[in-house]
Amino acid sequence: MKIRIDRFTLVILALVGLLIVAAVLTVSRGGDAAMESYRTEDAPETPIYNAFLALQQGDIPMARAQYSAQVLKEAASDTGYGPLHGDAYSYGDVARRLRVTNVKVDPQDANRAYVTVAIDTYTTGGIFNSGNTWTTERTVEVIREDGAWKINAQEYFW
Repeated sequence: MKIRIDRFTLVILALVGLLIVAAVLTVSRGGDAAMESYRTEDAPETPIYNAFLALQQGDIPMARAQYSAQVLKEAASDTGYGPLHGDAYSYGDVARRLRVTNVKVDPQDANRAYVTVAIDTYTTGGIFNSGNTWTTERTVEVIREDGAWKINAQEYFW
């Protein structure tokens, strides 16, 4: 007895096969997300982006390079806190994204700017492992020091 497959069944089997191949390719290509790289442009938002990325990756020396001398001095003092002071810093089980929403250079002082950022945070958990997403917004002062923009506040993007 010979099994005979009609054209409709062949089309359905071909579509299922294509969907399986597409799923395998999608999963295998999406798992290796490229590491973000530090920015080099001379803009007020550059040290904020670089500090956020460095702290996220645990690169404390790179993070320190984004802060003004005054902030580094404060961080080293008894009143300092955060990762520049040597305190533990971990994102834990969260995914975070930084968005620059506004950059305003001080009209009275071209070496001072205020950068407003929104930080989107996603955590796992909840009913059916649905997770939770929220956004915080803050304004960070940056100053021009030694020819580069530096963060002039103990802001660690927590």
